[in-house]
Amino acid sequence: MKWDNRFLYIFAIAIMACAIYLPGITNSFTYLDDHVQVVENPYIRTLGFNSIMGIFSTLFVGMYQPVTTLSYAAIHSLFGLNSTAFHGLSLLVHILNSFLVFKLMQHFLNAKKTSIFLAILFLTHPMQVESVAWVSAFSNLLFSLFFLAAFWSYIRYKTSGKIKFFALCFSLFLLSCASKSAAVVFPIILFAYDYYLSNKFEIKLLLQKIPFLVISILFGVVTILGRETAGHLSDLTETFNALDRALLVSHSFLFYPIKFLFPYHLSAFYPYPELSNGALPLLYYLSPVLIVGLLVATIRFRKKKLLIFGSVWFVITIALVLQFVPFGNQITADRYIYLPLFGLLLILGSFLQKLKSSKLILLFSIPLIVLSFLSFQRVQIWENDETLWTSVIETHPNVSQAYNNLGSYSLKSNKDEEAFDYFNRAIEIQPNYADAYSNRGNIFAQDGNSEAAVKDFNKAIQLKPHADAYFNRANEYSKLNRLNEAISDYTKSIELDPKVDSYTNRAFTYLKLKNIAFAKRDLKTAQKLNPNYGRAYFLEGIVEQNLGDKPAACAAFLKAANLGEKDAKEAYSQTCR
Repeated sequence: MKWDNRFLYIFAIAIMACAIYLPGITNSFTYLDDHVQVVENPYIRTLGFNSIMGIFSTLFVGMYQPVTTLSYAAIHSLFGLNSTAFHGLSLLVHILNSFLVFKLMQHFLNAKKTSIFLAILFLTHPMQVESVAWVSAFSNLLFSLFFLAAFWSYIRYKTSGKIKFFALCFSLFLLSCASKSAAVVFPIILFAYDYYLSNKFEIKLLLQKIPFLVISILFGVVTILGRETAGHLSDLTETFNALDRALLVSHSFLFYPIKFLFPYHLSAFYPYPELSNGALPLLYYLSPVLIVGLLVATIRFRKKKLLIFGSVWFVITIALVLQFVPFGNQITADRYIYLPLFGLLLILGSFLQKLKSSKLILLFSIPLIVLSFLSFQRVQIWENDETLWTSVIETHPNVSQAYNNLGSYSLKSNKDEEAFDYFNRAIEIQPNYADAYSNRGNIFAQDGNSEAAVKDFNKAIQLKPHADAYFNRANEYSKLNRLNEAISDYTKSIELDPKVDSYTNRAFTYLKLKNIAFAKRDLKTAQKLNPNYGRAYFLEGIVEQNLGDKPAACAAFLKAANLGEKDAKEAYSQTCR
């Protein structure tokens, strides 16, 4: 392919992507993981040797994805916490992925126009929006970039025999695994491609993949341990029996190809189904029958090698998210189809290979326009938490998490009454929702109703002993001068999730108890966690005052004041001038 033609294809893909996604490039960070993964992530604040070592040696929020976190750190070092920069990076990687899809399609189909249509379908499909518009889904884009590039390198190795392409394939596979553990299925894709080429399995090809398999196993074990430690694995046995869980898996499998063909009622959250008299909705019982039908149809077309390879790609890359091992609190998610969509496009391409250009344009023009418009609309949904969760409620009106998150957004917007109503609604839908009790307790605390606040915090801790609930109750105990109980709760919160606020507030409580040494220790820890947290330096100034060291106190007050701590400015003015 000539370079000028290649540029035209890249340009077409980029223009389509920008038309759909640029209106959302100024969207805010959402509290759906963005604040944990980016805004409050201590590992991305600096890009020095120590921080990079920390990124590669630490499981963060139960996941090991150092290359993704390193990418966040690089953007942060250049642009700070500018959401536009993070959205821009996501858009760029999506464009690169779409071009790789085009290149791979051209390899399999040997038809430029069909390949570009399928690549644009990959680019514009509404189910892809979640991966691009949600900053926290960047790992999905990044691992797919390295995955597709590694596969392209393997194809180059098979066609040229040059070992440099095999080495490049392995290196890109490592980067893919270190971006997101879903890449561990890559060796199976290589086995499938070998079979696609030769219609047989060879021992030497199996031995060749041993390094890939070793890396897959290592990353797989780390991921399972990390998920389990972080409490991401879900126990469905109390709600669903063995048959129900099997039906959930079969339904999840069918969800993606059906939504690919008919992208209606898309949502940022798909709840588990509710049982009616102990039974799932009828569609779940039909799922195995439909899967058998698809299997029969696939066998009928078994001579279509590309259809078989596309089917294997889809099944293998989607298998990890089909809830065989349940995790999270939703049954399916749009972002899970991002890489598996390539397999569905290969299946579609196997039927379009011999179609003339005129018929291809006629067939694809209207669907691509419709899909682009739907994607454009979905990008707007990710503008902020309010638009996001309001959209979820429109599709699934009984999602308690949506009301809880809307309540949190309202609370941060100083709409306390509205927030209170949302938290009440969340508890009404799910009476055992710990986070909603904790959040409602915060409103009671702000209103000075300590009795109701502590009661809600107690309930939250009883349901799910988590860091925020202990932290919130500790704050209330501190207000009530129940200082030892406050210290105990701050300590439990730190054990579960060591945040800078917990250390700082515990230090302040130690100050009230005149335990200067413990207060000073906690403040030093807080400053290490976040060197730009002004309150930690302000309290350090108070500690130094208590110790009679005025120069040290003034230095701490001045640093806190320069970091924007208002109380520090007043303290510096009174003490040091």
